[in-house]
Amino acid sequence: MKIPVAIPTEEKQNRSFDIRDHLCPLETRTMILPTTQGDPKEIVQKLCEKAGGGAGAQATEQAQQVHIVTQPGAKPPLHALIIGINKYVANVHLAAAVPDALSFKEYLTNDLLVPEAQIKVILDEEATRANIIKAFQDLADPDNKINKDEPIVIYYAGHGSEIDPPPDRAANGPKVQCIIPQDTSTDAGIVPIPDFTLGTLIHRIAQQKGNNITLIFDCCHSAGGTRDEMDDARFIDKSKLPKLPASPDKDIIDKALEGSRDVVDPASLGLSFEDMGSHVILAACGHAEVAFENGAEKHGYFSSALLKLLRSVQIDSLTYRACMQRLPPLRTRQPQNPVCEGKHMNRIFFNAKVQGASVSMILIRAKGKDFYLQSGVAQGITPGSQFSIHTSDIPSKDNPSLGTLEVDLVEPFVSRLKDADTLALKATTVYYGRQVAYGPEQALDIYVTQQFVDAAKPSDGWARAFAGGTGELVLRPVEPELASVVLSINKKKKATFTLTNQAAVQYGVAKLPRRIYSPIPPEAERVMPVLTAISQWNWQLRRMPLEGRPFAKTIDYEFYKLQRSGEYTDEGNPVLVPEGDNLNVDGVVDIVANPEDFYGIKITNNSTRDLYAYLFDFSCTGLSIEPKTIPIQGINTSDPTLPKGGNLTIGYGSGGQEPLLFSVTEGQRFDINHFKLFVTTHPTDFDSLKQESPFEGRGTVASSKVKELFNQKPLWDAFTIAVVQRQYPKGEEPEPEVESEGEQEAEEGAEEEVVPKPEPEPEPEPEPKPEPEPEPTPGPGPTPAPGTGTGGCVLFTGRSEEPLQARAMSSAESMQPWFRTPKLTKELISSICGMRLRTHSKRQGPAGATATARTGAYFEIWVIGNDDMLKLTPDEQEMRYRSHPAPDNADYEWTDGRVFDETEKLWSKLEPGDCFEVMVGASGRGWTNDANRGHLMFW
Repeated sequence: MKIPVAIPTEEKQNRSFDIRDHLCPLETRTMILPTTQGDPKEIVQKLCEKAGGGAGAQATEQAQQVHIVTQPGAKPPLHALIIGINKYVANVHLAAAVPDALSFKEYLTNDLLVPEAQIKVILDEEATRANIIKAFQDLADPDNKINKDEPIVIYYAGHGSEIDPPPDRAANGPKVQCIIPQDTSTDAGIVPIPDFTLGTLIHRIAQQKGNNITLIFDCCHSAGGTRDEMDDARFIDKSKLPKLPASPDKDIIDKALEGSRDVVDPASLGLSFEDMGSHVILAACGHAEVAFENGAEKHGYFSSALLKLLRSVQIDSLTYRACMQRLPPLRTRQPQNPVCEGKHMNRIFFNAKVQGASVSMILIRAKGKDFYLQSGVAQGITPGSQFSIHTSDIPSKDNPSLGTLEVDLVEPFVSRLKDADTLALKATTVYYGRQVAYGPEQALDIYVTQQFVDAAKPSDGWARAFAGGTGELVLRPVEPELASVVLSINKKKKATFTLTNQAAVQYGVAKLPRRIYSPIPPEAERVMPVLTAISQWNWQLRRMPLEGRPFAKTIDYEFYKLQRSGEYTDEGNPVLVPEGDNLNVDGVVDIVANPEDFYGIKITNNSTRDLYAYLFDFSCTGLSIEPKTIPIQGINTSDPTLPKGGNLTIGYGSGGQEPLLFSVTEGQRFDINHFKLFVTTHPTDFDSLKQESPFEGRGTVASSKVKELFNQKPLWDAFTIAVVQRQYPKGEEPEPEVESEGEQEAEEGAEEEVVPKPEPEPEPEPEPKPEPEPEPTPGPGPTPAPGTGTGGCVLFTGRSEEPLQARAMSSAESMQPWFRTPKLTKELISSICGMRLRTHSKRQGPAGATATARTGAYFEIWVIGNDDMLKLTPDEQEMRYRSHPAPDNADYEWTDGRVFDETEKLWSKLEPGDCFEVMVGASGRGWTNDANRGHLMFW
């Protein structure tokens, strides 16, 4: 039977934030939950009794173990560029930069056995501006024998600086980091190499060779005003350097961006920039700190410590982030704290293809006789939680648990581990904790229907899940009216998860998974990850500081629609500015989703404290928790992102940020995303909040810097905006359409979803549609009508009316993405048997040139996987094929590509979640592919 569950507004007083406070202040909302008669605990007991036997238990236990396949003793085919400068033409000499460079080369050749031929070394007089830039360009050369994704390391030891931006940029814009080549001189007019030039060159290397790039820079860019007195500092003041001209290195930057598949603002690139995915950088010091060298012993303090550490560990089990955490304090006369920055800092050193660090691994540090997790109340840690202790942040069979410890004291950013002495932990060793049991505050209140129990596949996992406090999930069986989620099944005997939070109920998105995701069978190994995601999603969204809100009255959290200002950056990108008033009304933003509308967030700090901001996007229908990149205000991520009296913008403003975009997936009428903002007085690590959707592919890992927080008085606070996305404006929603039988099977009947129904309105007259441009009759071969297949079956297709041109500026191939199909489903893969690309295009080539197998203009079709990248077969072959060349005509011409069907090897490799992407290609200097229209047809 189904019972109505009333959610009374009196519950508000015990909730830190609830969207129901803003959606229904004067009434009680009602929803219908699937339920059955019977005691909830008895129903759950029946589920737990559906054990899979000894064999099932053993299989489940084995499935929980994480293994990483590696090749013991294998040496990576690493390539290196090493630059060391002691003797400068017009600047203070150094004593240890060249020795450091040679020591790093010795480490590569002697310890890692890297062949000399794969290492380029530039020292002193050879390290001119032109030679350094040429060496970076050579790393991106298609013919340099560096294969895709092979590790590349760039080491620099020498002077650095921070100088004024070029005169064609804003006078009050951010300072520019730079390195100082050997021949830098005001008299000769040779300027430093700015960070945006370096960043563009690195971007080019990443485009050509993959993003397995490591930068190690032993220099500093800002020394806090005391640099003139420090002869042993690797820094030159801007007053002693020539100024940058307008548009410096324009030709170099333009050449580096030729053929780029990304829309890139060179001004947004540098050694450290927002959401840096092209490389990982290990820098000798933080902003406003000094990178020192020991002139007597001929070594830089950072380089020396780094090499000692690398030689003391297994390089194939060390991540970049763990490397920084393991570095000992540098014994310099002023604080020098090395930093690690980059989107992929959880990767293993010099290896992009081996599984990296788990974000669930939390750093542990010693304080006196006690050991503290470097996460606390702000990250959701609670007393009674248990952590498995490890010596590395890499989950593998070579990193076993040393034992389990319980949290007994939780502070804002750290948590004390009880009875750490029982594991004989050493204060000088770095440890990591992985949460294996949660405190009672994080229990998920659940009601399980009898229908689910009847359909559930026998497994020992059911009993383990409901045992209480053992594992990553604490389930608490309750009456349906008290449940946070109701676990049931639909007509196809697939699991459904009905949420009871008012936002999901109000807008008809309470039942999961939505039909855009694959169904979940009633199997423990598939259901438990979803329940775990729901548990963590609820807990992380609702929790707030327990001891008051220190910044509740001093933080302004605003949400704006954006518009084009009419101005453009130097690179031709439109400048976006807020349009109209703040859309955040009491914590709720209500918009009509349109992928062509831009939005942004503005956060203002009216307090007297410098703060660090961390923003997360909680998807109500996907259950993911994704970090949103906070723009860097200073030079490094260790600087406050929200200074006192200042503000920051997300989605617009400086730094080439991309705006927030929203769309409601076809078949849905609403979607909801909660944007939760954490502010802290100290930099801390929120990586453990990150959560991938249990319904779809893998996400990315946010990067943040872990800081020692003892002997300080930290504070934190949190703010939430719920962004409600509608497919139609308020009051204009059409009546729900009658679902087909297939749609009803994909998700349990629509009558169980509560969707606000507007008053009926007269249906508007349809607008006349323009007549389509006549197309010539297709060539021989199967040509079904658009959108239909054999037997009148409606199939999906892909098309583009947007012209696109691919032009090869060199011998390198230029490939531009044109359009994609929707993602394939299991049903589509089984129903389609062939496809063909049809294009309206033309090509142009150099005078007198003839297209060959290596040159010309053509179209390719790529298979794109769930990770949004070109898919590889199990033997690492790219899933792409050449469809047809563009016609050699002065005017556009319709051309049919070859048929791609079940006889092709790649066809058998297609999987649900894949999609097809049409690429416009040109190869050979001077060849151009001018694509006007394209249709990808299936039958």
